[in-house]
Parts: sequence; structure tokens; C-alpha cells
Amino acid sequence: MIGPADDFLIHQTHEPVRYAATSDRRFYDRYFFTGHRCADDLFFMIGIGAYPNLGVIDAFGSVALGSRQYTTRASRELGSDRMNTRAIGPFHVEVHEGLKRLSVRCDPAEGQAVHFALEWNAAVPAFEEPPILQRVMGRVMEQATRLIQTGTWSGYIACEGQVIELDPDTAWGARDRSWGVRSIGLEREPKGIQQAKGANKARTTLWIWSPMQFGDETVHFSLSEYPDGRRDIETVRRMPGFGADGAAAVEEMLGGAEHDLRFDLETRELLEGSSISYLEADGTRRHVRLTPLRRAYLRAGTGYGGPDPWRHGMYMGEDWCHSVTYDLSDPAVTAKIGPTHVLCRMERDDGAVGYGTFETQVFGAYPRYGFHE
Repeated sequence: MIGPADDFLIHQTHEPVRYAATSDRRFYDRYFFTGHRCADDLFFMIGIGAYPNLGVIDAFGSVALGSRQYTTRASRELGSDRMNTRAIGPFHVEVHEGLKRLSVRCDPAEGQAVHFALEWNAAVPAFEEPPILQRVMGRVMEQATRLIQTGTWSGYIACEGQVIELDPDTAWGARDRSWGVRSIGLEREPKGIQQAKGANKARTTLWIWSPMQFGDETVHFSLSEYPDGRRDIETVRRMPGFGADGAAAVEEMLGGAEHDLRFDLETRELLEGSSISYLEADGTRRHVRLTPLRRAYLRAGTGYGGPDPWRHGMYMGEDWCHSVTYDLSDPAVTAKIGPTHVLCRMERDDGAVGYGTFETQVFGAYPRYGFHE
């Protein structure tokens, strides 16, 4: 069971907090936020991660605005104080009330593409995804806990002189808090026997992760599916907002996750006309129509891979900060910095309208949607 203490980057074992349960270099503890204004003008991502076995804490802020995506990122030595999530270059995060209210800040400086001062307030209680455990040829490749939550933003965010004020009535978003062992974003290590035996070919092809925010409730839709329809993950759950007394609501497990998506066959990006559906508790099939509004590219200098050499946990010295900008109107650029988080308008067949990230990726062949290689 998660609790307010889980909002601090201090996960560990019976030993002092500085020591992780494993010596695996990939052990991490991370925040990841998304935000928008329920419109197509702005979409942003913020991440802060600690890597105890690498001795590094780093952060990024990435904003898709106009025809460009601006990213500022920073890194410093972690030190022995795991509670210190301030002064990661210009970045700071503070937990005011665990699982309810946090502030994230990136102070302005000359030559810096992004700066902001934001407060996050939870719209619904945080809820856990099913435990993550993946082994490849006996080795644990991923073992983590991840919580999901939607909320509202207040404050401002700025990119190269453009200042956007955020109001909690229209500035919504989602976050995940995850910790454990994970390879994504880190510097590559030798594949060894896994490469020789083609172990990576076993990965699923279709991935969907979408916390859909409908004002007074959130429906989280997530699945990982092979081309033949087998699934490693299939999760649909509803989380109502906090009660009048501020008490946590009761999570409702749903089921019957299905998808009917449209993709650009060249870029593999989600198109209008897509929909998903799920079963309500009473057996009614609920359909949600997806209208893409704006894309934020996950590998636009944020440490998740792509053409930029910086990766999460990479040692950049005692204190490092850097900014990059990408031209989103250039297909040659976006082809290198995908996949995308797609901000969608989400229209349910019961009349409810919501907004949120619809993260979808198609790896390799998936004949149902026209991908044969």
C-alpha cells in the first residue's frame, strides 16, 4: 500500500536510506509530470530522477509550444542527503503534502530555454499500477512500483520570452511516480547473450498508457499487447475525486479493454478517428473517441534516448545545465525524437468530455494496423 512518504525520493531497505536494496546500476526513483491547458496550444513534460548507485540526481523540463519543443535539463552529484531535491541546476521539487500537493520550479538563467514556477494539486487519490516484473533469460530487466495520479497546475511556464500563465480550472495534467530497476533512459550496457539469442524480439508490439481526466474522476487505460492479441498488461480502472471531507475515494476496477486506432503508416503517430473502449462494472461497454490536439516528443533531449547523447543517470560533473530546441515542423527531426505523448480530447459516449495523455507506441510488426515489418 502506498502512502504520503512514497512521494519522497528515498526508497530503500532495512539499511540507511543512502543504500538501495540492490547494487544494480539501473536502480532509480523518479517523478514524471505532464501538463496542458485542455487545448492545443501547450503540452509539457517535467521529470526528476535519483540514481543512488550512480551517485546522480537529474531533471528536465520540456515544452511543446508553437512549432518547437524546448528542453532544459540539469544534473548534479546526488550526495548523501536523499531528501535534498533542490538545486539540481535550476530545478527544485518540494513535497508539501505527500500524494496531494507538490511544487516544481526551474529558475531562469541566461541562455536557458525553459523556466517555470508551478504548483501541482491532486485531483484524485494516487493509485498503484499492477507490480512490474520482467525477466529476460533469467535476468531482471524491470522491477518497479508505479503510481498514477491526475491533478491541476497553477503558476507559470516560459519558453524564450513567451510566458504562459496556468490556472487550475483549465491547466490539467497527470503524473507517475515510479521506483525500482529499469533500463529505459539509461546509458546502454553490453547485451551479451541476450543480443546473441535475439531475446529482445520477445517484446510486445503495442503499448498504450493513458490517464484520462474527466473533471471529477479519472479513468486509467493501459495495455501491452502482442500482434496475436496476447497481453502482458491490461488495466482499466476508475478513480473518483476526493470526498467533501478530503478523504480518499474507493478505486473501481473495470475491464474489457479494446482499441480501434488509426496511425500514420510512415510515422506511426496516432491520428484522428481513433477510439478505445472498456466495460463498466455493470457490463456496459463504454466507448471513448480520441481527438489528438498536440504532441510532445519523449526523446527531445529529455534523457529517454534519441539523437541527443545525454541519458538519465549519466555523470555530467558536480553541476551541469544545458538546453536544446527542436523544430517540430521538420519530419526528419520528429522521426528521431519520437515516440510521442499525444494530448487528446476524450469524448465518452455518455457525454463526458475529458483530456489527457494518450501514450501509444507500435514496435515492429503489427499487421492489424498495417505494420508488417
